[in-house]
Amino acid sequence: MAILDSAGRGYNLSASGDKHEAEQVSGLRVSAEFFSVLGVKPLLGRTFLREEETLGRDQEVVLSYGLWKRRYGGDPSLVGRTIRVDGADFTVVGVMPRDFEWQFWSGQRQLWVPVGYTKTDLSRGDNSFILIARLKPGVSVAQARAEMEAVAGSVQRQYPKENANMGATVQPLADFGMEGLRTTMLALLAAVAFVLLIACVNVANLLLARGAVRQKEFAIRRALGAGGFRIVRQLLTESVMLALAGGAAGLLLAAWSIKLLFLFFKLDALQLPMRPLDSIPMDGRVLIVAFLVSCLTGVLFGIAPALSAWRGDVNEPLKEGGRSASTSSRNSLRHVLVASEVALALIVLCGAGLMIKSMTRLLGVDPGLKPKNVLGMSISVPQEEIYNGPPGLPRFCQDLEEHVAAIPGVLSVGAVAHLPFEGDAGRGFQVEGQPPADPGRMPGADYSVACPNYFRTMGIPILKGREFTQRDTLNAPGVIVINQTMAHKFWPKEDAVGRAILLGGTDGPRLTVVGVAGDVHNIGLDVPVREQFFRPYMQAGWPVMSIVVHTASAPATFIAPAKKAVADFLPERPVSGFENMEDVVRNSTGSRRFPMLLLSLFSAVALVLAAVGVAGVVSHSVAQRTHEIGIRMALGAGTLDVLRLMVNINMAWVLAGLAAGVAGSAGLTQLLTDLLYDVRPLDPIVLGAVSLLLAAVALLASYLPARRAAKIDPIAALRCE
Repeated sequence: MAILDSAGRGYNLSASGDKHEAEQVSGLRVSAEFFSVLGVKPLLGRTFLREEETLGRDQEVVLSYGLWKRRYGGDPSLVGRTIRVDGADFTVVGVMPRDFEWQFWSGQRQLWVPVGYTKTDLSRGDNSFILIARLKPGVSVAQARAEMEAVAGSVQRQYPKENANMGATVQPLADFGMEGLRTTMLALLAAVAFVLLIACVNVANLLLARGAVRQKEFAIRRALGAGGFRIVRQLLTESVMLALAGGAAGLLLAAWSIKLLFLFFKLDALQLPMRPLDSIPMDGRVLIVAFLVSCLTGVLFGIAPALSAWRGDVNEPLKEGGRSASTSSRNSLRHVLVASEVALALIVLCGAGLMIKSMTRLLGVDPGLKPKNVLGMSISVPQEEIYNGPPGLPRFCQDLEEHVAAIPGVLSVGAVAHLPFEGDAGRGFQVEGQPPADPGRMPGADYSVACPNYFRTMGIPILKGREFTQRDTLNAPGVIVINQTMAHKFWPKEDAVGRAILLGGTDGPRLTVVGVAGDVHNIGLDVPVREQFFRPYMQAGWPVMSIVVHTASAPATFIAPAKKAVADFLPERPVSGFENMEDVVRNSTGSRRFPMLLLSLFSAVALVLAAVGVAGVVSHSVAQRTHEIGIRMALGAGTLDVLRLMVNINMAWVLAGLAAGVAGSAGLTQLLTDLLYDVRPLDPIVLGAVSLLLAAVALLASYLPARRAAKIDPIAALRCE
């Protein structure tokens, strides 16, 4: 069993002469068994020893392969030497192999240090660690879960106050954090399957048309003794070879399009918990799946034409000008295929329409802040009591004001422990003047710490009272700023300013509300605002702070000056993770934006394929009925009559397909329920608009070849057979 810090944080690598400048990299505190539980061995050196988990003996570090190659040039002699991490000497004891990528929630880790239990870790109120373990052979996940639940119950009985209403469960590591992503992938997989089926229907229609042209060839071969199975085998072989060629072209297109997607779109919200999404390779497994799907597809779209050729009449095609008796049934089959692809296209289009409408509603949500021209950056600061103690840098906020705010073009500067949309923390408390809650049922809220001017810099309004000032120090009374939702929940009929909470319980510090800020959608635009309160950094520190800078022009131009200004007062603690807050707000919709994009692309492909299928059927029908059209026109039928005849026959099947598609959408769009915001899976406006669009496209696709039929010369048509 291994223990790891669930949050992780940035670690500062100090500058070393002219060779390396100071930088911040993402790291993780882990126990000695972490690497062995995962079944990975270091490329160089060793991993941690159990005695190195003790605070004071935890000055060792294991580097990722990427960091070792990038910063230290892949020097094998680095193992055993010391490097400066967070201003202290750490001994490099090992380097992990190239293929070991541990991504956990907030980015790929570049170094690991022993867990080194701090005062905060050892307090009964801290629950910031995750356990990972390897099950014994023959032990199921259900058995392990039952055993852990029993252990958790025992701990709860032993510590009824600290562990009230707390439990434990067991979950496969491969499933951890995959709930939302699994829904997205299932919806996209369904869309891909529908588009593939539409393509199969189109190819089947083309092969049916080609089979109709080859009727005489098949009849001659059967008359000469060729068996029906042999013809079926030939046609299936042709279709499978065609599918394999298409699959190979599809693999090349996929390799190119994946790079394009990750080049133009930030997919942070779709990252896998354990590794970057863009690091998943197109390996042998992908090739095998592509090969099997191509073969299955070839059989799927080749079976109908092959059976049609097998069942065809032998004598009729050999007659001069003869017509096959199976022409009518073959045409009916082609129309049924058209109806099915229209139904499938409607389902895909409906899914895309729902996602687009959902995204439109989501982007209309007020985030509660003004992100324009706001630059964000991260900095790791020293903190003895990681999440509860006094600030490690008492002058941090003041130094920001004196150095960063002095940059020409900077309007204001602040800092916060958690930027909106980038994580949160929670704290329990008792409301002063209200009956104390039982242990485990204590009220709580999202918690953060902030520097003065944070709210002004982010454009978050202070509705009542004030925000923090430089006078809110450790020697001053404890204060907090709460959001409007928290004020309405705990003081619904009175002014919250001047009221107080007791942090952590009745024996905790008393914190007075000095301000009420506007609500901010901290978790996401689609998540209701939760209660939140802030403490001033000068009274309660945090190990990682996000500096925010409001600038007069494009934030990107202030990165270098801001970096230098921070280095002037914290030379060994570099800033990193520069980002425009407008991008942060926009990327918060990534879990919905990316599937919307792909569904829109799939729906466009489905619409084009459906139009091609409809046009193909009408064109083939025109070719088959040229003689009939000539007779009708010779007997007095006008251009509009012929046009109406050809369009009506096809549109009847299109309307049938639309009806089937509406019925199919009722069930299959339920897959999108978790991805929609303020939109029902069966939205009548979306369903109606998509149906009209598909009907209009089908009508246009029918009209073009039908118009060609209406212009046929009757004399030439009568001579064609």
